Amino acid sequence: MSSGDYLRFLRAVHGGKDFFTIEAETGIPSGVMRQIEQRYRAIGDEDTLRRLAEYYNVPPEEVLWRHRWSRAKLTFALEDAMRQDVPIRLYLRTGHMWEGKVRWVDLGATCLVVDGREIIVQRHWVDKWELLTTEEAAPAQEDMT
Repeated sequence: MSSGDYLRFLRAVHGGKDFFTIEAETGIPSGVMRQIEQRYRAIGDEDTLRRLAEYYNVPPEEVLWRHRWSRAKLTFALEDAMRQDVPIRLYLRTGHMWEGKVRWVDLGATCLVVDGREIIVQRHWVDKWELLTTEEAAPAQEDMT
């Protein structure tokens, strides 16, 4: 989940105040919140991200590390995995992990083929990812029934 996606999530969890109110309460310049939340690349400097973390009462590191994992970079990784026909491992905000080959990608979701099943993953829940070689992919689980 990019820093923008995470901040959008925090804004919703904290009552969904509008951008103008948050900018006024934090001293962030007008228009910056909208850019951070809506752009596909990393927007905002460290000071701005720290102010927002403080505003939402989360550790600054929780926002800062996500800044390296922009939605644009996720798009490139998913497209690379699909083009190279290699598996990708997606680590989700929920703590779950999915690993499989990319069937398709769009701006809101991606489809992974996992053990022959199609799994749709909402992109805003992806915290981080890694491309795998075919040899690195986890072996298929054997059915114990």
